[in-house]
Amino acid sequence: MEVSRVPASLQDRLGHEASADLIDLLTDARKEWTAEVIETVGDRFERRLTEELSKLRVEMVQGFAGLRQEVADLRFELLKWAFVFWVGQFFAVAGLAAVLIRFLRPDG
Repeated sequence: MEVSRVPASLQDRLGHEASADLIDLLTDARKEWTAEVIETVGDRFERRLTEELSKLRVEMVQGFAGLRQEVADLRFELLKWAFVFWVGQFFAVAGLAAVLIRFLRPDG
């Protein structure tokens, strides 16, 4: 801030040197305040970011646990139906073999 921006009445009362010192004091105070505000905002942002990331991690763990359970359930269903079809194929082949053996026997 320049001394020329100080109102004339205040500059007349303080004088040129005191006005310049006042401007320097206010400028330094503004710089310190700005640095404190930036630091405070940065700390709040980091804390909030950490909280949100923690929440996201918890949600991801829960989601992956549910996904794993669903995959395990689907795998069980697949194995169950594969076993049912395998048993069905076994009895179909065994029945066909029994019919073929009965009709193809020389005594029969």
